[in-house]
Amino acid sequence: MTADKDLKKIIIEFVDMLLPELTPYEVAMYLYLLRNSYMKGAGLKIRIGKRSIASSFVKGVRGERVNYSHVTEVLKSLEKKNCLKVGDTTREGTLYEIMLPAEIPSVREKLKSVQVEQEDDDWFNDAEKRRELFEKDRWTCQYCGEKVSIKNATLDHYVPQWKGGKHTKENLKTCCLLCNGIKSGKSYEDAATFLLKSIQERRSKSNP
Repeated sequence: MTADKDLKKIIIEFVDMLLPELTPYEVAMYLYLLRNSYMKGAGLKIRIGKRSIASSFVKGVRGERVNYSHVTEVLKSLEKKNCLKVGDTTREGTLYEIMLPAEIPSVREKLKSVQVEQEDDDWFNDAEKRRELFEKDRWTCQYCGEKVSIKNATLDHYVPQWKGGKHTKENLKTCCLLCNGIKSGKSYEDAATFLLKSIQERRSKSNP
């Protein structure tokens, strides 16, 4: 498997399997630690203090820095969900080992239940069939109604893969990047409220 395919596999497993289980702050913290562990050249391990995380992590909704106690809370939650392992603590900080999606028990269980067969009726991985679906949907996001192009068009599994959704023509919908990110691995029923809110916000901005 090539590096590109490895990365694609990790992204798909993260978006479809892990992301729906995490809160927005947990997602941000997981990606922050994952990114910085690579940047430091230590594989998937990073030694860092909570105060250092708090000073360089995301800002709150009103622009203030995330406080120490909140960082502690998010890290404990990620540890409980088996997204990271906490090691020893020294003067340089605490050692964290970040787990890839496929290494997390809950994701492994979903992957076992998915086992999507790569059959002839695979409309997700075949480039020509993907384009046929985009044309069938008139290059329009089936959730928000916005026009898409070859650069930002995606296909969403209406029934998520981890719930048994297949790569079939009937289960794939043309979707813009924003709506796909919101729906991710959720069912339509679970994502509907968030999709509607996003659509309303975008329309209010375009029609002040």
